[in-house]
Amino acid sequence: MSTCPGCNTEVRPLWPTCRGCGTLLMAPPAPMTSEVAAAAGATSSVTNGVSSVHEQFFAPAVLQPVLQLPQLSTAPTRRSGAGRSNVGGDAGKWIVLAAMFFFFVAAIATAWLTFKPGSTAQTQTPVVLPPRPASEGLPSGLDTVVRIQAESTRRTALQTAEQIGGGDIAQLAAAQPGYQWVMGDASSTDAHTVSVAPRGGAVTIAVAASNHDICAFGQWSTGTTPRYVTMGRESSCRAVDAPVQGWSSEPGGAASDLPDAIG
Repeated sequence: MSTCPGCNTEVRPLWPTCRGCGTLLMAPPAPMTSEVAAAAGATSSVTNGVSSVHEQFFAPAVLQPVLQLPQLSTAPTRRSGAGRSNVGGDAGKWIVLAAMFFFFVAAIATAWLTFKPGSTAQTQTPVVLPPRPASEGLPSGLDTVVRIQAESTRRTALQTAEQIGGGDIAQLAAAQPGYQWVMGDASSTDAHTVSVAPRGGAVTIAVAASNHDICAFGQWSTGTTPRYVTMGRESSCRAVDAPVQGWSSEPGGAASDLPDAIG
């Protein structure tokens, strides 16, 4: 331990100044040269305003803040790139959806033109289907079912014409309201629509099958037996288009259309 020369207070060897009176306990450094001192003074005045050598020696170190350069952000670029990507992606999706839509429309149109009702019949010549007796039991095949239905309606409609004695549309509709009766130059479109063409004392009817390919014709006149003919590959089913040949006395249809043995 040693004593302070200014106040005789005990001081430690490592103390640079007396804590009691502030007397300098260490020898000051040698003076700096003029150039170094000028440079140090300029730096000190700029940095912390210290001018004396004593204050320079014991002044706390001042750290200059590190210059922070603004960080270059790539977020806007990414966002703009993402925006462009999203726009391009959305446009691509719409293009794909539009292409799919037009493809489906074209496919549906092609299927309709290929398989629409009557398309086959329009390109083929009508033929006379062989007469067949009234069917019993369950028929086999869709063509057989629709033919039996059309021939059954034809027989019932022709019996109605026999009952009223002619082909008046209003009288036929009153006698058999379950059917739709149309003039002979109008087409039958299904098995519930009957095309009627009265000519003198004769009545010709036509009934279309639901497949729009079969047309069942019937004809009756006073004092004669009804006759029938069923045509295939018919593009339309009108009474005025009844064929000249192929007629038969076989009514076809279902066995339930015929009267029983007692009747």
